[in-house]
Amino acid sequence: MFKMKQLVLILAATALLLLLSGCDIKSESVGSYKKIPVLIDDGETAELYPLLSKALEHEIITPRHETIFKLYPVDSTHHEWLKNARTSVIIASLESHGPAGQLIRNSLSPGALKAIESNMRWIVFREDLWAKDQTVIFLTAPTEEALSVQLGLNGEQVFNLINNSVNDRVGQWLYSRAFGERERIEIEDSIALEYGYGIRVPKFWEWEKGTSDDRFLWLRTLQPERWVFVWWTPIDSTVEYDVAWWRHVRDSLCAVYYEGDSIASYSNLQLQGSTIAGRPAVEIRSLWENCVNHLGGPVVSYILSDPVTQRVFIVDGSLFAPVIEKEPYLRHVEIVCKSFQPDLPDFYRERELR
Repeated sequence: MFKMKQLVLILAATALLLLLSGCDIKSESVGSYKKIPVLIDDGETAELYPLLSKALEHEIITPRHETIFKLYPVDSTHHEWLKNARTSVIIASLESHGPAGQLIRNSLSPGALKAIESNMRWIVFREDLWAKDQTVIFLTAPTEEALSVQLGLNGEQVFNLINNSVNDRVGQWLYSRAFGERERIEIEDSIALEYGYGIRVPKFWEWEKGTSDDRFLWLRTLQPERWVFVWWTPIDSTVEYDVAWWRHVRDSLCAVYYEGDSIASYSNLQLQGSTIAGRPAVEIRSLWENCVNHLGGPVVSYILSDPVTQRVFIVDGSLFAPVIEKEPYLRHVEIVCKSFQPDLPDFYRERELR
């Protein structure tokens, strides 16, 4: 009976592999970047799935509960999700006899399998494996226990791989030609001339307010409303550029330019390290509110210093999108913020390489 069950699992995994790879002409991946189908074997689900959820389903600060990604476990009979999804995860130990384990052993090269068996590797990242514009992540280790340890200690690696891949693909769309519009190169050049730094401006975005004399730039788009501002101040060794300083500066700027918006008094703050233009930055996530107009929404903001220009910058993105999910549009403002480049020659060099 056990051998028969093993044979059935092997046949199921083989059929799944053939279904996934049977066509040489790849179709476009479909669906939301946020929804990630996961193929995981029944015998390992109880141990591994909670760790994978903790690694990928990061909660973000929005007026209503949202996570950056949402996992959807699938079985081998629902192969369409894996074949066509923009992002998918296949997770199993090499000792697992289920469809996920079989698919991993059949999909990876002998060199990759040898590195995994030696505990030198546990993540395999593949792009455009079964469809165009697709990311597939294989997570595996010699045993379930070893895979559990890796996922528990290094789950952030998986999140960063997927999140950076999604940012790259969404960024390509934001700055591509679509609906008769393209990246606002002429606005970028005007900003560079006026302010002496670079930032990419997607299609449908406008330079709404600000001058170099104000040291303030405001970019904005609608439907839903999203905006990004850049502000700088000379580096002062007597000033502590902490969260209290950031909050005071941001609220002061928004009182002038944003009709009295401020960081919500009831909102928690999420802080983490990040990078912009290769420079270390502090990332702050929170909520904004306007007590007069009874409005609000999420904020993602960055503090970074530039030793060349001797300036400290705040690069800040927000949105107002009632009723609908915020995460996809918050990602847009994050991508615009992270395109900021204080070194203008580098900004133009990067443009030439795109």
